[in-house]
Amino acid sequence: MGEEGAEAAREAVRRVYELRVDRSGAGERLDVYVARRVGALTRSSVKKLAQKGAVFVDGAAASANTRLKAGQTIRIEVEARRRRLKPWNLPVEILYEDDYLLALNKPAGVAVHPSDTLDEPTLVEALIALRPEVKRVGPEMRSGLIHRLDKETSGVLLVAKERQFQMEMMRLFQSHRVAKYYVAVVSGVPRSRSGVVDAFIARHPIYRQRFAVSHEGGRRSVTRWRLVRAYGNRFALILAKPITGRTHQVRVHMRHLGTPVLCDKLYSSRKVIYASEIEGAKRRAGETPLIERQALHARSIAFVHPRLGKFIRLKAEMPDDLRRLLEVLNRAFPAVNE
Repeated sequence: MGEEGAEAAREAVRRVYELRVDRSGAGERLDVYVARRVGALTRSSVKKLAQKGAVFVDGAAASANTRLKAGQTIRIEVEARRRRLKPWNLPVEILYEDDYLLALNKPAGVAVHPSDTLDEPTLVEALIALRPEVKRVGPEMRSGLIHRLDKETSGVLLVAKERQFQMEMMRLFQSHRVAKYYVAVVSGVPRSRSGVVDAFIARHPIYRQRFAVSHEGGRRSVTRWRLVRAYGNRFALILAKPITGRTHQVRVHMRHLGTPVLCDKLYSSRKVIYASEIEGAKRRAGETPLIERQALHARSIAFVHPRLGKFIRLKAEMPDDLRRLLEVLNRAFPAVNE
């Protein structure tokens, strides 16, 4: 990515993580345990912090390879960096625009807004370059954003040009008056042609970067889904309509069905896929992956415009990686008339 956004000025912020080692962590390396318990930290970041003397076990400085015991207390002091937003010139497709609203086709691989642990430029910084006025709409780090998409998800994203309209649109989302449709290529084929997942979602008790269906609390989540096409018994194209808007909702629900989104680094065992793999052939010399991110695209969104009173339906075309993936699947598994 370009250097313009990466050079955003920063100011120091101290954050402290404290956690008690449970039985699952007994005998485990400190860096491994912390990385799966604290979503914001990776093994490499824990190692760097330990080398700086910022990681402690029961009050004593500890190294990344320290073997833990149940009941010990880990303390990690992180000097995070709060971003000062700087415009970033990212080419982005505008799907719709009026005096109140901007709709974009978000590219995959771009985080929507900054976080303490993210050094890359974000879509918010691209927005500031595209429409500087959105910087004054709502909290600075979420300038103008009405909703969010995961970093590796592409598709329709809505942005408000004024604060009052932002709040009005957020109320539409909260009252389920916005229809969102996602397309996903998944591993495996669902047992039925359509269905509804209605379940509670909570952060995974061990792998803290993940969420999971929970039977012990969490937040209710509902997704309607339909099988668009099966590719043998190996893959399927799914149309999903999330009714609620929980973090990772469609991804968690697809995994819950036993058909995780293809190449989802958190919820699938398959991280990349090659055309030769789909075709059942030997991998070709120099062959590159068809797709290296979760095969999930926010295809369309529909609502009644709060100010203009008209029905708006916006659609984002498939990005190149998903389009190529579907072309290979269609060739490898020709449609059969039923």
